[in-house]
Amino acid sequence: MSTPLTFVSRLAERMLDFISFKRMQGYDYTASAGYLRRFDAFLSSRPEFGQGLYAQEVDDYRAGIRNLSRPSRSGRLSVVRQFSLYLCAFTPQSFVVPKHYVPRQPRSIRFCPLSPDQVSEVMEAIGRSAGGLRADCIRFCIGLLYCTGLRVSEALALNLADVDLGQATLHVRQGKFRKERLVPLSPSVVAAMRQWLSRRALYAGQGRSEPLLVVAWNQRLNGCQAYRAFRRACARCGFDTQPSTRLHDLRHNYACRCIAVWREAQEDVDALLPVLSNVMGHVDFHATQVYIHKDPGALRAAGLRFHRHINPAAESSK
Repeated sequence: MSTPLTFVSRLAERMLDFISFKRMQGYDYTASAGYLRRFDAFLSSRPEFGQGLYAQEVDDYRAGIRNLSRPSRSGRLSVVRQFSLYLCAFTPQSFVVPKHYVPRQPRSIRFCPLSPDQVSEVMEAIGRSAGGLRADCIRFCIGLLYCTGLRVSEALALNLADVDLGQATLHVRQGKFRKERLVPLSPSVVAAMRQWLSRRALYAGQGRSEPLLVVAWNQRLNGCQAYRAFRRACARCGFDTQPSTRLHDLRHNYACRCIAVWREAQEDVDALLPVLSNVMGHVDFHATQVYIHKDPGALRAAGLRFHRHINPAAESSK
């Protein structure tokens, strides 16, 4: 159990209220609270005057962390800026940290495309490496992630009550930002779920609050077990990609596969993006765009269709 953070500066009460406010919004805020605690320790050594924040204090704090790495400075100053905006609502004369004070971080999106055959190969490799319930559980978990787009943490938290085979849905009760949603299951996933439920019945209770993914008697599969088994299986299959393949890449592949299927069916992809956002548990479809990657095959097919559109005569003469 983590030790509660203590704040001692003149702004301690406001800082604690701010952390409660962020957590009420659905943020974990554990790491960010630690960053704010460091700023509180800095302020505690300053002369106590006023209830707001002052530009000179922020400038001195920036100078004190100038030798840290860019990501560290960005994280600490970003939290201070968020707090300054919150504080200004109560103390209008308080200094608001300008956006340019926070070092910009180039965002790199990692993604390793995996075909259905490759995913099947990884699942088979897990079965060969270690038999028994754990291997079966992890193999099913990988297939579930690939076919539903669930976050790893969401899949690991599923209980029996969250599975509705009659409606072919999963109920994600505690997604990111505490957002609940229903995730549809394809017929193949429903069939695989039935097989897994029969397998787990030998090793786990049938209560509604019992874990869906178990590796021993009522023992829930944890992230370390899943991540480690997936990495080893990928290495065994020769998927030595750069960057390395991650379990989270299955979620990226789900989004790309949905887009590809809609394109092949000549559906209006832009109109369906909000649907994909809802299934993946995003606040809005702009977050979903991170998961949509360029597919060379799709780009080539689109180029051929455009070529036929602008030059039909050349196409008919072949």
